Amino acid sequence: MQISFYTLGCKVNRFESDAIAQEFENLGYEIVPFGQKADLFVVNTCAVTSRASYQSRQIMRRIRRTWPDARLVVTGCDVQTGSQEILEKVPGPICLVGNDQKHRLVELAASRECCMEVYVGEISRASRIAPMHTTRPIGRTRGLVRIQDGCNSFCSYCIIPYARGRSRSLAPELVHRQVRILKEYGVKEAVLTGIHIGAYGEDLPGNGPSLLNLLKQLCQSFPDIRFRLSSIEPTDVTAEMVAWASSTPNFCPHWHVPLQSGSDVILARMNRHYNTSIYREKIRTIRSLMPNACIGVDVMAGFPGEDEREFQQTVDLLEELPVTYVHAFPYSPRPGTLASALGDPISKHEKSERAKIIRILGERKKQEFYSSQAGRVLPVLFEQTDKKTGMFRGITPNYIPVLVKPPEFSLKGTILPVQITEIRDNGAFGILKTKKVG
Repeated sequence: MQISFYTLGCKVNRFESDAIAQEFENLGYEIVPFGQKADLFVVNTCAVTSRASYQSRQIMRRIRRTWPDARLVVTGCDVQTGSQEILEKVPGPICLVGNDQKHRLVELAASRECCMEVYVGEISRASRIAPMHTTRPIGRTRGLVRIQDGCNSFCSYCIIPYARGRSRSLAPELVHRQVRILKEYGVKEAVLTGIHIGAYGEDLPGNGPSLLNLLKQLCQSFPDIRFRLSSIEPTDVTAEMVAWASSTPNFCPHWHVPLQSGSDVILARMNRHYNTSIYREKIRTIRSLMPNACIGVDVMAGFPGEDEREFQQTVDLLEELPVTYVHAFPYSPRPGTLASALGDPISKHEKSERAKIIRILGERKKQEFYSSQAGRVLPVLFEQTDKKTGMFRGITPNYIPVLVKPPEFSLKGTILPVQITEIRDNGAFGILKTKKVG
Protein backbone atom coordinates (compact mmCIF):
# COMPACT_ATOMS: atom_id res chain seq x y z
CA MET A 1 0.00 0.00 0.00
CA GLN A 2 1.24 3.46 -0.89
CA ILE A 3 0.88 6.32 1.61
CA SER A 4 1.35 10.05 1.10
CA PHE A 5 1.75 12.72 3.80
CA TYR A 6 0.93 16.43 3.89
CA THR A 7 2.15 18.28 6.98
CA LEU A 8 1.25 21.84 7.96
CA GLY A 9 2.49 23.99 10.80
CA CYS A 10 5.30 23.66 13.29
CA LYS A 11 8.43 21.54 13.67
CA VAL A 12 6.64 19.36 16.24
CA ASN A 13 4.15 18.40 13.54
CA ARG A 14 7.02 17.62 11.17
CA PHE A 15 8.66 15.41 13.77
CA GLU A 16 5.41 13.55 14.43
CA SER A 17 4.76 13.04 10.71
CA ASP A 18 8.26 11.56 10.34
CA ALA A 19 7.65 9.22 13.28
CA ILE A 20 4.29 8.08 11.87
CA ALA A 21 5.74 7.59 8.38
CA GLN A 22 8.50 5.40 9.74
CA GLU A 23 5.99 3.25 11.62
CA PHE A 24 4.15 2.69 8.34
CA GLU A 25 7.42 1.83 6.58
CA ASN A 26 8.27 -0.68 9.29
CA LEU A 27 5.00 -2.45 8.47
CA GLY A 28 5.92 -2.64 4.79
CA TYR A 29 4.03 0.39 3.47
CA GLU A 30 5.60 2.60 0.79
CA ILE A 31 5.78 6.37 1.37
CA VAL A 32 5.30 8.37 -1.84
CA PRO A 33 5.66 12.14 -2.38
CA PHE A 34 2.52 14.23 -2.01
CA GLY A 35 1.00 14.87 -5.42
CA GLN A 36 1.29 11.28 -6.53
CA LYS A 37 -1.58 8.82 -6.40
CA ALA A 38 -1.69 6.87 -3.13
CA ASP A 39 -3.96 4.40 -1.37
CA LEU A 40 -3.92 6.37 1.86
CA PHE A 41 -3.37 10.07 2.55
CA VAL A 42 -2.40 11.38 5.98
CA VAL A 43 -2.86 15.11 6.61
CA ASN A 44 -1.24 16.51 9.77
CA THR A 45 -3.08 19.78 10.35
CA CYS A 46 -2.36 23.12 12.00
CA ALA A 47 -4.75 25.42 13.86
CA VAL A 48 -2.49 28.20 15.10
CA THR A 49 -4.54 30.72 13.07
CA SER A 50 -7.89 30.62 11.29
CA ARG A 51 -5.91 30.76 8.05
CA ALA A 52 -3.99 27.62 9.04
CA SER A 53 -7.26 25.79 9.70
CA TYR A 54 -8.59 26.94 6.33
CA GLN A 55 -5.45 25.71 4.56
CA SER A 56 -5.69 22.36 6.34
CA ARG A 57 -9.26 21.84 5.14
CA GLN A 58 -8.38 23.08 1.66
CA ILE A 59 -5.82 20.26 1.38
CA MET A 60 -8.39 17.71 2.53
CA ARG A 61 -10.88 18.86 -0.11
CA ARG A 62 -8.15 18.77 -2.78
CA ILE A 63 -7.35 15.16 -1.90
CA ARG A 64 -11.03 14.24 -2.02
CA ARG A 65 -11.44 15.83 -5.46
CA THR A 66 -8.26 14.44 -6.99
CA TRP A 67 -8.21 10.95 -5.48
CA PRO A 68 -11.81 10.18 -4.50
CA ASP A 69 -11.13 6.45 -3.95
CA ALA A 70 -8.21 6.96 -1.55
CA ARG A 71 -8.61 6.65 2.20
CA LEU A 72 -8.11 9.90 4.09
CA VAL A 73 -6.80 10.06 7.66
CA VAL A 74 -6.49 13.52 9.24
CA THR A 75 -4.76 14.37 12.50
CA GLY A 76 -3.23 17.36 14.29
CA CYS A 77 -4.38 20.52 16.00
CA ASP A 78 -7.26 21.36 13.65
CA VAL A 79 -8.73 17.93 14.31
CA GLN A 80 -8.37 18.37 18.06
CA THR A 81 -10.14 21.75 18.11
CA GLY A 82 -12.40 21.63 15.04
CA SER A 83 -13.38 18.06 14.21
CA GLN A 84 -17.04 18.93 13.77
CA GLU A 85 -16.26 21.72 11.30
CA ILE A 86 -14.06 19.34 9.30
CA LEU A 87 -16.86 16.79 9.05
CA GLU A 88 -19.22 19.54 7.88
CA LYS A 89 -16.88 21.08 5.28
CA VAL A 90 -14.94 18.11 3.85
CA PRO A 91 -17.01 15.73 1.73
CA GLY A 92 -16.70 11.95 1.69
CA PRO A 93 -15.47 9.42 4.25
CA ILE A 94 -12.75 10.67 6.53
CA CYS A 95 -11.03 9.37 9.66
CA LEU A 96 -10.16 11.97 12.30
CA VAL A 97 -7.43 11.23 14.85
CA GLY A 98 -6.87 13.88 17.54
CA ASN A 99 -3.54 14.85 19.05
CA ASP A 100 -4.37 12.76 22.11
CA GLN A 101 -4.57 9.68 19.84
CA LYS A 102 -1.90 10.62 17.28
CA HIS A 103 0.53 7.99 18.60
CA ARG A 104 -2.10 5.35 17.69
CA LEU A 105 -2.65 6.60 14.13
CA VAL A 106 -0.76 3.76 12.43
CA GLU A 107 -2.60 1.15 14.47
CA LEU A 108 -5.98 2.74 13.68
CA ALA A 109 -5.27 3.25 9.97
CA ALA A 110 -3.79 -0.22 9.50
CA SER A 111 -6.97 -1.79 10.86
CA ARG A 112 -8.83 -0.43 7.80
CA GLU A 113 -11.70 0.48 10.11
CA CYS A 114 -10.51 4.08 10.11
CA CYS A 115 -12.69 5.24 7.19
CA MET A 116 -15.47 7.26 8.81
CA GLU A 117 -14.42 7.40 12.43
CA VAL A 118 -13.57 10.11 14.96
CA TYR A 119 -10.88 9.41 17.57
CA VAL A 120 -10.68 12.64 19.55
CA GLY A 121 -10.46 12.72 23.34
CA GLU A 122 -9.88 15.34 26.02
CA ILE A 123 -6.31 16.48 25.46
CA SER A 124 -6.23 18.48 28.70
CA ARG A 125 -6.22 15.19 30.61
CA ALA A 126 -3.00 13.99 28.98
CA SER A 127 -0.31 13.79 31.66
CA ARG A 128 2.50 12.20 29.63
CA ILE A 129 4.08 13.04 26.31
CA ALA A 130 2.99 10.63 23.57
CA PRO A 131 5.54 7.83 22.97
CA MET A 132 6.71 8.79 19.49
CA HIS A 133 10.23 8.68 18.10
CA THR A 134 12.04 8.63 14.80
CA THR A 135 14.43 5.84 13.92
CA ARG A 136 16.17 7.84 11.21
CA PRO A 137 15.82 11.22 9.52
CA ILE A 138 13.78 11.29 6.32
CA GLY A 139 15.68 13.13 3.58
CA ARG A 140 17.32 15.57 5.98
CA THR A 141 20.83 16.26 7.25
CA ARG A 142 19.43 17.91 10.37
CA GLY A 143 17.31 15.78 12.68
CA LEU A 144 14.33 16.98 14.73
CA VAL A 145 14.08 15.86 18.35
CA ARG A 146 10.80 16.62 20.11
CA ILE A 147 11.65 17.03 23.79
CA GLN A 148 8.40 18.64 24.97
CA ASP A 149 4.73 19.03 24.03
CA GLY A 150 1.85 21.20 25.23
CA CYS A 151 1.72 24.66 26.80
CA ASN A 152 0.58 26.18 30.11
CA SER A 153 0.85 29.84 29.09
CA PHE A 154 -2.60 30.48 27.57
CA CYS A 155 -1.77 33.60 25.60
CA SER A 156 -5.07 35.28 24.81
CA TYR A 157 -4.77 34.83 21.02
CA CYS A 158 -3.54 31.21 21.06
CA ILE A 159 -5.55 28.00 20.62
CA ILE A 160 -2.55 25.69 21.03
CA PRO A 161 -2.98 24.91 24.78
CA TYR A 162 -6.47 23.64 23.89
CA ALA A 163 -5.09 21.67 20.94
CA ARG A 164 -1.95 20.27 22.56
CA GLY A 165 -2.82 20.12 26.26
CA ARG A 166 -0.63 20.92 29.23
CA SER A 167 3.16 20.92 29.11
CA ARG A 168 4.68 17.43 29.04
CA SER A 169 8.38 16.54 28.79
CA LEU A 170 10.30 13.62 27.35
CA ALA A 171 12.52 11.90 29.93
CA PRO A 172 16.23 12.83 29.53
CA GLU A 173 17.27 9.24 28.83
CA LEU A 174 14.78 9.08 25.94
CA VAL A 175 16.08 12.37 24.54
CA HIS A 176 19.60 10.94 24.65
CA ARG A 177 18.38 7.77 22.96
CA GLN A 178 16.82 9.77 20.13
CA VAL A 179 20.00 11.79 19.56
CA ARG A 180 22.08 8.60 19.63
CA ILE A 181 19.90 7.10 16.88
CA LEU A 182 20.29 10.23 14.75
CA LYS A 183 24.05 10.10 15.23
CA GLU A 184 24.13 6.47 14.09
CA TYR A 185 22.48 7.56 10.84
CA GLY A 186 25.08 10.24 10.27
CA VAL A 187 23.11 13.29 11.34
CA LYS A 188 25.42 16.16 12.30
CA GLU A 189 22.84 18.56 13.79
CA ALA A 190 19.90 17.97 16.14
CA VAL A 191 17.18 20.61 16.34
CA LEU A 192 15.46 20.43 19.72
CA THR A 193 11.81 21.33 19.39
CA GLY A 194 8.63 21.58 21.44
CA ILE A 195 5.57 23.75 21.92
CA HIS A 196 6.95 25.56 25.00
CA ILE A 197 10.49 24.22 25.14
CA GLY A 198 11.52 26.39 28.08
CA ALA A 199 9.07 24.50 30.30
CA TYR A 200 11.06 21.32 29.76
CA GLY A 201 11.37 19.19 32.90
CA GLU A 202 8.83 21.01 35.06
CA ASP A 203 6.41 18.05 34.90
CA LEU A 204 8.99 15.29 35.39
CA PRO A 205 9.46 13.53 38.76
CA GLY A 206 11.26 15.65 41.31
CA ASN A 207 10.66 18.74 39.17
CA GLY A 208 13.07 17.15 36.64
CA PRO A 209 16.09 18.64 34.91
CA SER A 210 15.79 22.10 33.42
CA LEU A 211 16.25 22.83 29.74
CA LEU A 212 19.72 24.20 30.51
CA ASN A 213 20.74 21.03 32.34
CA LEU A 214 19.49 18.91 29.45
CA LEU A 215 21.45 21.04 26.97
CA LYS A 216 24.60 20.70 29.06
CA GLN A 217 24.21 16.91 29.17
CA LEU A 218 23.57 16.63 25.43
CA CYS A 219 26.42 18.87 24.33
CA GLN A 220 28.83 17.01 26.60
CA SER A 221 27.62 13.53 25.63
CA PHE A 222 27.58 14.22 21.87
CA PRO A 223 30.50 16.56 21.11
CA ASP A 224 30.32 15.71 17.38
CA ILE A 225 26.66 16.80 17.11
CA ARG A 226 25.74 20.45 17.01
CA PHE A 227 22.53 21.36 18.81
CA ARG A 228 20.05 24.07 17.87
CA LEU A 229 16.90 25.30 19.65
CA SER A 230 13.82 25.80 17.50
CA SER A 231 12.29 28.62 19.57
CA ILE A 232 12.40 29.81 23.17
CA GLU A 233 10.22 32.27 25.09
CA PRO A 234 11.96 35.42 26.38
CA THR A 235 11.05 34.51 29.97
CA ASP A 236 13.04 31.28 29.58
CA VAL A 237 16.24 32.93 28.32
CA THR A 238 18.56 33.42 31.30
CA ALA A 239 21.98 35.03 31.60
CA GLU A 240 23.32 31.69 32.87
CA MET A 241 22.02 29.90 29.77
CA VAL A 242 23.48 32.47 27.38
CA ALA A 243 26.84 32.48 29.20
CA TRP A 244 27.00 28.69 28.96
CA ALA A 245 25.99 28.76 25.28
CA SER A 246 28.68 31.32 24.46
CA SER A 247 31.39 28.95 25.70
CA THR A 248 29.98 25.73 24.18
CA PRO A 249 31.31 25.00 20.67
CA ASN A 250 28.56 22.58 19.63
CA PHE A 251 25.62 24.77 20.66
CA CYS A 252 24.52 26.77 17.64
CA PRO A 253 24.55 30.55 18.22
CA HIS A 254 20.98 30.91 17.02
CA TRP A 255 18.11 32.11 19.18
CA HIS A 256 14.51 32.50 18.03
CA VAL A 257 12.79 34.61 20.70
CA PRO A 258 9.16 35.63 20.02
CA LEU A 259 8.31 39.28 20.75
CA GLN A 260 4.74 39.64 19.33
CA SER A 261 4.48 43.34 20.20
CA GLY A 262 6.68 46.25 21.22
CA SER A 263 3.87 47.79 23.29
CA ASP A 264 3.54 46.90 26.96
CA VAL A 265 -0.19 47.58 26.76
CA ILE A 266 -0.63 45.09 23.92
CA LEU A 267 1.66 42.51 25.55
CA ALA A 268 -0.53 42.62 28.66
CA ARG A 269 -3.66 42.26 26.53
CA MET A 270 -2.04 39.26 24.82
CA ASN A 271 -1.32 37.73 28.25
CA ARG A 272 2.36 37.53 27.44
CA HIS A 273 4.40 37.13 30.62
CA TYR A 274 6.99 39.86 30.09
CA ASN A 275 7.24 43.51 29.11
CA THR A 276 9.47 45.31 26.63
CA SER A 277 12.10 46.11 29.28
CA ILE A 278 12.53 42.42 30.03
CA TYR A 279 12.64 41.56 26.33
CA ARG A 280 15.18 44.29 25.62
CA GLU A 281 17.41 42.98 28.42
CA LYS A 282 17.28 39.39 27.07
CA ILE A 283 18.23 40.37 23.53
CA ARG A 284 21.03 42.64 24.66
CA THR A 285 22.41 39.87 26.88
CA ILE A 286 22.52 37.49 23.92
CA ARG A 287 24.21 40.03 21.67
CA SER A 288 26.70 41.04 24.36
CA LEU A 289 27.84 37.49 25.14
CA MET A 290 27.42 36.09 21.61
CA PRO A 291 28.29 38.88 19.14
CA ASN A 292 27.83 36.66 16.08
CA ALA A 293 24.59 35.00 17.18
CA CYS A 294 21.56 34.98 14.90
CA ILE A 295 18.49 36.31 16.74
CA GLY A 296 15.06 35.70 15.23
CA VAL A 297 11.82 37.39 16.27
CA ASP A 298 8.08 36.79 15.83
CA VAL A 299 5.78 39.81 15.61
CA MET A 300 1.98 39.97 15.36
CA ALA A 301 0.57 43.04 13.61
CA GLY A 302 -2.89 44.44 14.25
CA PHE A 303 -3.87 42.80 17.53
CA PRO A 304 -7.24 44.18 18.73
CA GLY A 305 -6.73 47.65 20.20
CA GLU A 306 -3.30 48.23 18.63
CA ASP A 307 -3.37 51.87 17.56
CA GLU A 308 -0.79 53.70 15.45
CA ARG A 309 1.24 54.70 18.49
CA GLU A 310 1.46 51.15 19.80
CA PHE A 311 2.38 49.80 16.38
CA GLN A 312 5.10 52.44 16.11
CA GLN A 313 6.44 51.29 19.47
CA THR A 314 6.95 47.85 17.92
CA VAL A 315 8.75 49.34 14.93
CA ASP A 316 10.94 51.48 17.18
CA LEU A 317 11.86 48.54 19.43
CA LEU A 318 12.83 46.38 16.47
CA GLU A 319 14.91 49.22 15.02
CA GLU A 320 16.68 49.60 18.35
CA LEU A 321 17.41 45.93 19.05
CA PRO A 322 20.24 43.93 17.39
CA VAL A 323 17.91 41.28 15.96
CA THR A 324 18.68 39.35 12.77
CA TYR A 325 15.35 38.53 11.16
CA VAL A 326 11.64 39.00 11.83
CA HIS A 327 8.68 36.74 11.12
CA ALA A 328 5.75 39.15 10.86
CA PHE A 329 2.15 38.13 10.37
CA PRO A 330 -1.21 39.91 10.67
CA TYR A 331 -3.43 39.04 13.62
CA SER A 332 -6.13 36.53 12.78
CA PRO A 333 -8.98 36.03 15.29
CA ARG A 334 -9.12 32.42 16.42
CA PRO A 335 -12.48 31.12 17.68
CA GLY A 336 -12.12 29.57 21.11
CA THR A 337 -9.49 32.02 22.36
CA LEU A 338 -9.96 34.88 24.82
CA ALA A 339 -8.85 37.41 22.20
CA SER A 340 -11.70 36.39 19.89
CA ALA A 341 -14.08 38.13 22.31
CA LEU A 342 -12.27 41.41 21.58
CA GLY A 343 -13.51 41.38 18.00
CA ASP A 344 -11.37 42.31 15.01
CA PRO A 345 -11.57 46.11 14.82
CA ILE A 346 -8.50 46.66 12.61
CA SER A 347 -9.11 46.21 8.89
CA LYS A 348 -7.48 43.38 6.99
CA HIS A 349 -5.76 45.93 4.76
CA GLU A 350 -4.30 47.84 7.70
CA LYS A 351 -3.04 44.65 9.37
CA SER A 352 -1.40 43.58 6.12
CA GLU A 353 0.25 46.98 5.70
CA ARG A 354 1.63 46.91 9.23
CA ALA A 355 2.97 43.37 8.73
CA LYS A 356 4.58 44.50 5.47
CA ILE A 357 6.38 47.36 7.23
CA ILE A 358 7.76 44.93 9.79
CA ARG A 359 8.87 42.46 7.09
CA ILE A 360 10.75 45.17 5.19
CA LEU A 361 12.47 46.20 8.41
CA GLY A 362 13.30 42.54 9.10
CA GLU A 363 14.80 42.04 5.64
CA ARG A 364 17.07 45.04 6.14
CA LYS A 365 18.15 43.72 9.54
CA LYS A 366 18.92 40.33 8.04
CA GLN A 367 21.03 41.77 5.24
CA GLU A 368 22.94 43.87 7.77
CA PHE A 369 23.66 40.79 9.87
CA TYR A 370 24.70 38.71 6.88
CA SER A 371 27.03 41.51 5.75
CA SER A 372 28.63 41.58 9.21
CA GLN A 373 29.69 37.97 8.66
CA ALA A 374 31.48 38.59 5.34
CA GLY A 375 35.09 37.44 5.45
CA ARG A 376 34.56 34.98 8.29
CA VAL A 377 35.30 31.27 7.91
CA LEU A 378 32.36 29.28 9.28
CA PRO A 379 31.60 25.54 9.51
CA VAL A 380 28.77 24.86 7.06
CA LEU A 381 26.51 21.82 7.21
CA PHE A 382 25.71 21.04 3.58
CA GLU A 383 22.19 19.92 2.75
CA GLN A 384 21.23 19.97 -0.93
CA THR A 385 21.71 21.45 -4.40
CA ASP A 386 20.10 24.84 -4.90
CA LYS A 387 17.71 24.47 -7.86
CA LYS A 388 17.97 28.12 -8.85
CA THR A 389 21.76 28.39 -9.07
CA GLY A 390 22.97 24.77 -9.30
CA MET A 391 25.31 25.51 -6.40
CA PHE A 392 25.34 23.50 -3.18
CA ARG A 393 23.49 24.90 -0.19
CA GLY A 394 24.37 24.64 3.46
CA ILE A 395 23.69 26.32 6.78
CA THR A 396 26.10 27.92 9.25
CA PRO A 397 25.76 27.49 13.03
CA ASN A 398 24.36 31.03 13.16
CA TYR A 399 21.70 30.16 10.58
CA ILE A 400 23.04 31.79 7.43
CA PRO A 401 22.25 29.94 4.18
CA VAL A 402 25.46 29.63 2.18
CA LEU A 403 25.98 28.64 -1.45
CA VAL A 404 29.26 27.25 -2.78
CA LYS A 405 30.43 25.89 -6.11
CA PRO A 406 30.01 22.10 -5.85
CA PRO A 407 33.27 20.12 -5.83
CA GLU A 408 33.76 16.74 -7.50
CA PHE A 409 32.74 14.88 -4.33
CA SER A 410 29.32 14.92 -2.64
CA LEU A 411 28.84 17.56 0.03
CA LYS A 412 25.53 16.39 1.45
CA GLY A 413 25.68 15.72 5.16
CA THR A 414 29.23 17.03 5.60
CA ILE A 415 30.43 19.95 7.69
CA LEU A 416 33.21 21.88 5.99
CA PRO A 417 34.72 25.34 6.51
CA VAL A 418 33.57 28.04 4.13
CA GLN A 419 34.80 31.60 3.84
CA ILE A 420 31.91 34.02 3.31
CA THR A 421 32.86 36.13 0.30
CA GLU A 422 29.68 37.85 -0.88
CA ILE A 423 26.21 38.71 0.42
CA ARG A 424 23.36 38.97 -2.07
CA ASP A 425 20.00 37.47 -3.06
CA ASN A 426 18.95 36.95 0.55
CA GLY A 427 21.90 34.71 1.31
CA ALA A 428 25.64 34.30 1.31
CA PHE A 429 28.14 32.96 -1.18
CA GLY A 430 31.40 31.42 -0.11
CA ILE A 431 34.56 29.56 -1.02
CA LEU A 432 34.90 25.99 0.17
CA LYS A 433 38.03 25.25 2.17
CA THR A 434 39.67 21.83 2.15
CA LYS A 435 40.18 21.19 5.84
CA LYS A 436 37.30 19.17 7.31
CA VAL A 437 35.60 20.52 10.44
CA GLY A 438 33.31 17.62 11.37
